[in-house]
Amino acid sequence: MINLDALTLKLFLEENKEYFIGAKVQKVQQPNRSELIFTMRNNGESKKLYINFNPSFYHICFMSKENEQRRNITIPKTAPMFCMLLIKYIQNAKIINIDIPQYERIFEIYFEYYDELNEKSQLCLAIELMGKHSNVILYNYDTNVIIGCAHNVSSEKSRERELYGLLPYIYPPKQKKKNLLRTTFETFKENIEAENIAQSISSKYHYLTMSFVEDMIASIKPFSIDILYKNLIEFLSKKEYKAYLLDDCSKYYLLKMDNCHEEENINSMIDNYFSYHQEKTIISNIKSKIAKHISTQLTRLNTLKIKQEQQIEKLDKALNYKNKADILMANLYAIKQGLKQVKLYDFEGNEITIDLDENKTPTENANKYYSLYKKTKKAYELAIEMIKETNSQILYYEEEKYFTEQTDSIIDLNDIYSELIDEKPIKEEKQTQIDFVECEGLKIYIGKNKKQNDYILSKLSSPEDLWFHPLNFAGAHILVKLNNQKEEVSDNILLKAAELTKEYSSQKNNSKTSIIYTKRKYVKKANNKLAFVTYKNESEIVI
Repeated sequence: MINLDALTLKLFLEENKEYFIGAKVQKVQQPNRSELIFTMRNNGESKKLYINFNPSFYHICFMSKENEQRRNITIPKTAPMFCMLLIKYIQNAKIINIDIPQYERIFEIYFEYYDELNEKSQLCLAIELMGKHSNVILYNYDTNVIIGCAHNVSSEKSRERELYGLLPYIYPPKQKKKNLLRTTFETFKENIEAENIAQSISSKYHYLTMSFVEDMIASIKPFSIDILYKNLIEFLSKKEYKAYLLDDCSKYYLLKMDNCHEEENINSMIDNYFSYHQEKTIISNIKSKIAKHISTQLTRLNTLKIKQEQQIEKLDKALNYKNKADILMANLYAIKQGLKQVKLYDFEGNEITIDLDENKTPTENANKYYSLYKKTKKAYELAIEMIKETNSQILYYEEEKYFTEQTDSIIDLNDIYSELIDEKPIKEEKQTQIDFVECEGLKIYIGKNKKQNDYILSKLSSPEDLWFHPLNFAGAHILVKLNNQKEEVSDNILLKAAELTKEYSSQKNNSKTSIIYTKRKYVKKANNKLAFVTYKNESEIVI
């Protein structure tokens, strides 16, 4: 990923200056500590100005609805303090000018402001897009006094420049770079380090990023310094620039390059480029959080399962208690009270030693073993039920893990995150699109994520429809939708549905996979979780 450069910011200003001047800020919002959104209106058109001053994604653009979703923007119920400050001073204010100090990445928006005494003054919002030093500062342009900053900077954080309320606003130190258009070829050549040409050019001249220079160098074959100088001069001398994105969105350009497509304008290029990379990072972060949570839960459940399996091993112990009780009851006549042990023969003729309570009668000792048998058997039966529940929960988390790995949709990932971690109710979609294939006049629906699976179970299916799922593995819910509830399903349809179930499961690459199916009426949602089900009366197909 490459950062927003000064030339692109300058071109953004020139492209949108007409809209900015005279625009009214209707709403100010701050989704988090490094994002601002201004809803603006001018010339009968409303736009959302998006300002990002995160060190990794700093940029400014008019944001499209599609890219607002890609950025996963949510507005907090309570506005942060800096947002409240901006609401007080610039919400409903009119923009009278915009500017960028030469060669800088500081976007300045000037507002007309009237105080409580109806006295007019001019405020400036300085949007500093400078890597880890990115910030947004509101100051009174007439007095040059800072009103507030998104991030206060004390003397402990910076020796060169403090930023907080009531201090005078000063520009950051200027970069020690030159204008290449005013540099002769001889001087240019002398300043270039042969070992790292791109870095030496980007560090010495304005508007030339290292990434851009590297790509320009790569395009010159055979490479020559004089051709590079000529191409750079030609690039910086352009009166009009067009916007381009690499097809994989890994870079943006102001010059046509290989494997690029042209964007509508500079704003579109900035918006699409950065929203793409923000979305990738957001998806990666959500997936990481979900994976960590699922891993913790699976570790807990697998530990619990081991303990429950140990309880199941007690069945032999329970049967041993019952066997001793039966032997004692069969030999009551031969046992005297007061013995601590007795040697008897079991029903197969083998001698066995049985411990006794000397204070109990032979019958009481037999009943004691019967009681131990019942308790141990009950613990075994309880463990059997508990291990079924544990296995169901393990399968549930394995399925959530599978869906998390398969999807790149922020909406779907947020739903998974909310259910697993936030435990907030998920808002129901008005319409859920489900893919399907047709076979012999019937539709076979494929749930490719847990929301689609839940929709299949809750909304789409009827009692006699057939529901398919991989046995004991994560995968999609497949539904054969009958045209009428008395319709017979052919072997060909069953096979097709089973093949689709395997294809959309974690076992798709296995040579053999067991697929179970049953009527929808035998499938029940469990624990109020999306697509977490129990079933009965199932049949099995091996694919």
